Amino acid sequence: MKQFAYFLWFFLCASQFAHAFHDTDFYRANNLFYEPRLEKDYLTTLNVHLQGGSTSKGRNACHETVPLFDIFGTSDMHELAVGVPCKDLSNPLDVIIQQLSMIPSRCYTSQDACEDTFRFANYSISADFDIFEAYLAWVQNISHGFFIQVDIPIKRMRVCNICFADISPTTPACPNINTPIWKAFKNNFQEILDRWDICCQSYTKSGLGDIAAVVGWTHSFQDTKVLDFVDTTIRFGVVIPSGEEANPDRLFSISFGYDKHTAALIDGSFAFGVYEWLSIGSYFDVLVFGSKTRCVRVKTGLQQSGIIKLAKTEASVEKGPLWQVGAYIKADHFARGLSLLFGYSFASKNSDCITPCDTEKFCPSIINSDQMIQGWKMHTINMKAEYDFAREGKMFGPRVAFYYNRPVGGKRYFTTGIIGGEAGLEIAWDF
Repeated sequence: MKQFAYFLWFFLCASQFAHAFHDTDFYRANNLFYEPRLEKDYLTTLNVHLQGGSTSKGRNACHETVPLFDIFGTSDMHELAVGVPCKDLSNPLDVIIQQLSMIPSRCYTSQDACEDTFRFANYSISADFDIFEAYLAWVQNISHGFFIQVDIPIKRMRVCNICFADISPTTPACPNINTPIWKAFKNNFQEILDRWDICCQSYTKSGLGDIAAVVGWTHSFQDTKVLDFVDTTIRFGVVIPSGEEANPDRLFSISFGYDKHTAALIDGSFAFGVYEWLSIGSYFDVLVFGSKTRCVRVKTGLQQSGIIKLAKTEASVEKGPLWQVGAYIKADHFARGLSLLFGYSFASKNSDCITPCDTEKFCPSIINSDQMIQGWKMHTINMKAEYDFAREGKMFGPRVAFYYNRPVGGKRYFTTGIIGGEAGLEIAWDF
C-alpha cells in the first residue's frame, strides 16, 4: 500500500518539471518557467521544447502599440550629428548631417512624450520579426532532494520587410517634409549609413543561445491533513555567455543571449495541491549580470532618439538585473493523464549603465539617457495542455505538451506571441 501511494504521488507530479530554461528577453513572450521539481532520488528528466512566433509590432515606453523598431522612440535624424566626434566637414555626407542638425526644430516633443506628433526629420521603422527556438534540458536528481540541471537553447531569428517611413510634418510651415536639406539627407541616406559602417539590411541567423547550469534542492511535504501536498524548490546557477552578441554595425541585430555577459541566477518555486487534482503555484527568478567592456553604439545628443546612432566606442557595460515572477493554476491529471494550466508572468529588465572608456569625447549622462538601455517590462499570459503517459510499475514516463504564451502589456518589447510544443521523458531508475 505504501508503494502504491508513493507511485500515485509520482504519477500526479511526473509532469511538474516544465519550462525551466533561463531565457527571458524583450523580443518574444516569456515562458512560464517552472513548477517545483519532483523529489525522487536519481530521477532523470529529459525535455525538448520547440517554439516559435512572429510579429510586426511592439510597445514603446508609453505602452502604445507601434511599428517594430519604434519601441525605443522614432529615429530622430534631425539630431543625428549632434555630439558625434570625428566628423569630416570636407566630406559632403558629413556636411549634410551637420547642416540638418542646424535647422531650427519645429514643435519639438521630448523623446518620452506620448503624444502622436509628427516630428521633423524622423523615421518610423517597421519590420517583420520571427523566431524559432529549440531548448534541450537535462535534469538529474541525486539524493535528499538535490539535483543538477543544464539547459541548452538553439535559436533562429529573422528580421525582414524593413521600411523607413518619413513622419515629418506635411503642412506648409517650415521645416517640413519638403525642406531641401532633409530631402538631400533622404537621397543620401544609404550612403550616410555606409559612411558610418551601419548595415540596415534584412538578415536571418541561427546559433546557440546562452547555456544555463544550475544546482538545486527540492522538498515535498505530504504529511498534511488539509492540503494534498506542499512543494518547494530553490536553485542557484550560472548563465554561460555562449550566445552570439548583437553586432553594433548591424542596425537590427539582436543578441542570442545577454551580449556575452555572464549571469548568476537564483530562483524559487512553490506549489500546493487540493482536491487531488488542483495545483496552485508561484515562482520567482532573478539574473544578476557581471559587467563587460565591449564596443557599443552610443547616444551623443541629449535629444536623440531611436535605434540609429553614428558614434561607436569601447565602454564598460553594467547590465541591469532581470527578474520575473509568476503564478499559475493547474488542473492536474483531471482526465486520466490530461492536465491544463493557466498562468501569468511578469518580467522586468532594469536599466543598463554604460561608462565610455573615452569620457572626453563621450558624456556618460547623455549615453545613459538612451531608451535602448532603459530596460523593459512585460506581462504575459501562459496557457498549456499536457498529457502524461506514465504508468504504474514502469521505468519510463513519457509526456507531451503544447503551450501558448501571449504578451498583454508592458513597455519596450516586441509583441511576439509564442506557440510551442514539448516532449519529455522521466526515467525512474528506482521504480
